[in-house]
Amino acid sequence: MKLILFKLVFFIHLFSSSQSMHSKYGESILPEKGDWSISMSIHPVINYITDVFNGLNNDFSTPTFGDDLYFHIRNFSSEKKAHRYTIGANFDTSSETWSFGLGYGLENRKGDTRLQGKWGYYGFIGIGEKINSGEWISIPTITYDDGYNMHIISSLFIGCEYFFMPKVSLGAEYHYGAIMHVTDGETTFNIGNNSNNTLVKMNFYF
Repeated sequence: MKLILFKLVFFIHLFSSSQSMHSKYGESILPEKGDWSISMSIHPVINYITDVFNGLNNDFSTPTFGDDLYFHIRNFSSEKKAHRYTIGANFDTSSETWSFGLGYGLENRKGDTRLQGKWGYYGFIGIGEKINSGEWISIPTITYDDGYNMHIISSLFIGCEYFFMPKVSLGAEYHYGAIMHVTDGETTFNIGNNSNNTLVKMNFYF
């Protein structure tokens, strides 16, 4: 049994070590210093497929990607370290609401094969408000009676990423931290619970 386990570990190590980190055209598969990336949530696709199989989407309507309003961007200062930026805004005239958010984090990476581990920290602040169209004249004073909200998130994350094509990967992250909500003057604070989540994203590097 020990001999079998030793051979299995040896062959896994041999396979990982023999993986070429360049395509047949000479393109680097893994991110390099100076690279940028844009990430796209695939949760809407997962939810769409799940609803189809559960019979909740009988009309086969396509996913809208409406639950991911922010751009997730990374810049690599080295092959093993990246700065993460999140920015986004939404203004809906039909519901008379708006929101805006900014985030920053630092990512560390580990691994020399197509499978990469990553960890780091992340912070985000978002604000939003419902606007009564009858009170547009009050915009300069920034006073509305229809409610406002703000949330501040601080979290640690850990995850992995697999490069199935040169500079294209599928990754998953688990975030755990604290979140503060301010809604209509009431403040709530949570550690864990609603402030932890798992993200699955497609990542494109250039």
